Amino acid sequence: WSSTVATQPIKMQNQTATTLELGARGDSAVGRWDLAWYYAQVRHELLAVELVQGLPAKEFNASATVHEGVEASLDSTLWEQSGSGKLSLRQAYTFSDFHYRDDQRFGDNRLPGLPVHYYQAELRYDWPSGFHVGVNTQMASKVQVDYANSNHADAYAQFGARLGWDSPQQDWQTWLDLRNLTNKRYSASVTPGYDDQGSDQPRATPGEGFGVYAGVSYSLK
Repeated sequence: WSSTVATQPIKMQNQTATTLELGARGDSAVGRWDLAWYYAQVRHELLAVELVQGLPAKEFNASATVHEGVEASLDSTLWEQSGSGKLSLRQAYTFSDFHYRDDQRFGDNRLPGLPVHYYQAELRYDWPSGFHVGVNTQMASKVQVDYANSNHADAYAQFGARLGWDSPQQDWQTWLDLRNLTNKRYSASVTPGYDDQGSDQPRATPGEGFGVYAGVSYSLK
């Protein structure tokens, strides 16, 4: 979509991009790691915008945009002893810099609906019997809600816990999952607007509050 709201039907064009990706993975003293970087110059990107509040979002071709980011993960064993179990830490981080490239109206504004920083982690203890218990977190930076970057949904952090058991034969599994322990209010997703001029429009979909989930599964070998 070009930076002008259209009042007449627009002929859509195919989205294309030129992308460079570099990545590596390996094992080190701190654990198994993955690291990837990508950079894409996108032409005619298909974007959605809510032109009329309450009606379905419309798609438009954007002027030139850039998608640049980093994806990193680390799986570390913090402590392990035969017959006692192990303590491990799993982490994943995503950096997403999606923005216009010299748009006539919006300059180099960030594209709405996506946090720049997103982080997940789980600290978990596993017993030899198959039981495990863990605590986890999910954190996200603020999210722009319109293409003018005039307002944003706040950053958030939420925490959870999980208790489970895997049978030695790996056929039975059962778990108890506690999510959003602090009942944090946050925006799970955003329906982008064009230019809210700084006003607080109802564009964010609330995330789930505190919840308890349990399950049992059996796999045939």
